[in-house]
Order: sequence, then structure tokens, then C-alpha cells
Amino acid sequence: MRVLALADRPFHGDVVRLAAQRDVEAILTLGDLQPSWLETLDQISLPKLGVYGNHDAEPYMTWFAIDDVHVNRIELDNGPSFCGFEGCVSYRRSGTAPVGPSYTQRQARRLVRKLPAADVLLCHCPPRGVNDDPDDPAHIGFDALRAWVLDKRPRWLLHGHVHPTPGTLVHEIGATRVAYVNGARVLDLV
Repeated sequence: MRVLALADRPFHGDVVRLAAQRDVEAILTLGDLQPSWLETLDQISLPKLGVYGNHDAEPYMTWFAIDDVHVNRIELDNGPSFCGFEGCVSYRRSGTAPVGPSYTQRQARRLVRKLPAADVLLCHCPPRGVNDDPDDPAHIGFDALRAWVLDKRPRWLLHGHVHPTPGTLVHEIGATRVAYVNGARVLDLV
């Protein structure tokens, strides 16, 4: 299945045009997206699945008919199943601007227990040790999500949120292929 995954930064071009040019079968959102970047998404009749990021303060998934897979599972017709985990590890933030979901490691551990197995895991923040930065409290990964991936072994893990150094990208965790998304990325989930 060919998908268009979106996360964290503006992508150059209209979503409808990007999807049509690349002949994708689904749109996946991994959080920290501005509604203005997604304005034409309601014109697409493809499956749309996603999770919110830690900077998502507006309910754009509702506005653009994107199925929220946070601790949920959706199976596409003749395609893979998807589940998801939103937000990031809680950290001290400055300012009073509204922010999206974040969880302590303890809260995440409780939530991950509810996360059903699926072929593809969509998450904003990756598991600990997967393209994260252990020295940056804002970009550290979830411990419980790492244990979940190693136990449930989804075929794919797609994430955004972090800023890995070029040449250090993790492409696998156990038997699971990892795809880091920053902007727009077309992936063949085979």
C-alpha cells in the first residue's frame, strides 16, 4: 500500500495534488500540522488516519475527517491495520500557548497497555532509542512504546517529532521497519 505521510513541518504543494501525483492509497498524519496546510484534505476520498502531536491545539482531524487511531485500531479494506499513539513525553514548556497531548512515562505506560496490535503503528513521538535525543527532554522517546513494538512487532512504525542527526537514522527496531517523517513523505508499506 502506498501512503502519503505528513508530520511536523510545511510540505511544498497541495495535499490533493501530492496524493494524485504519487498515486497514494491513504493519507497518514503524524501530528504537529497546521490546519492551513491541510485545507484541501476534505476533497480527498482516500482513507485518512492519524494521531495528534504535542503542538496540535486545534481539532483538525475532526475538521478534515481524519480517523484518530490513538490507542485504537483501524483495518482498511484489503489493506493493513493501523494503530496509533499521540503526543510526546511531558516536559517543562515556556509560555502559556495552548498545546497538544503529552504524557509522563508513567501515564504512557498505562495508555500503551490499551494499544491494540496492528500492522502499522503511527505515532508522533517515537519509542525510546528510535531517532530520539536522550539529552533533550522535549525529544526523548516513550519507554513503554519501545517495549510494545518489540513485543507486538508491527511491520511498520511511522513517526515524526524528533530531529535526528543525518546519518544516525534508525531504520529498524527488532523486526519492525521505521520511517521518520518530517514534512511529506511517500512510503510503500509492503
